[in-house]
Formats: sequence, structure tokens, C-alpha cells
Amino acid sequence: MAQVDPSRPTYVLVVEDDPILMMALVDYVENAGCEAVEATTVVEAIRLLETRTDIRTVFTDLDMRGSTAGMKLALSIRDRWPPIELLMISSQPWDAAQIPDRGVVLGKPFDRRKIVAAIRRFSA
Repeated sequence: MAQVDPSRPTYVLVVEDDPILMMALVDYVENAGCEAVEATTVVEAIRLLETRTDIRTVFTDLDMRGSTAGMKLALSIRDRWPPIELLMISSQPWDAAQIPDRGVVLGKPFDRRKIVAAIRRFSA
């Protein structure tokens, strides 16, 4: 993992299509001491990743609007931006073979402590 400059904020891209869940996920990121960058679609998330070099972690819901868009995003990130850490949440169980390398999947309902701890670990 790259060395972090403590004087610069650590940015986490939060990808969630539900506005209420987005507020909760952004709150978790901020509680971990990081800055949240928000995207409500996979297309928007990819556009942000293509234009920003300061995002270290992507925190995405795998169950956006009942599709597998979140997993497709995670696989694309692992392929195009290998150093970015992946924190994913899902209400459905995922086979470990489906999870991208270094990806962490946490289930719903949310456990604030686990999410904040994972974000802090990724930003250290």
C-alpha cells in the first residue's frame, strides 16, 4: 500500500443509488476520518475515477436497484485501478470466488464499527 501523507485528506468514493443509504454510508466514511466523494450510478463512479487520482477506496453497494451493477463496478475497478481498495456491502451472500482480490464484503444490516474499521484500515 502507498504511503499516506497525513496532512492530506483520504478520499473514499461512495457509490449508492438510494439517497437515505447514501447519507448513512457518507456518515461512516466521515466517522472514519476520511472525505466522501459521492456517485449515484456506476457511470458516474467510473467518470470520477477516470478524472481523479486521489481516491484510495471505493465503498459501494452491490445491490443497487436489484442489479449486479455494484459487482461489475468492483470488477472494473480491480481491472483498471488495481491499487484502489474495495469495500462492498450487500444484503445477498456472495461466493468468495466472485469477490475481487483484496475486496471486503460486509452484509446488511450494517455494522457501523466494522465499516468504519475497514475504511480506517484501507486509509492507513
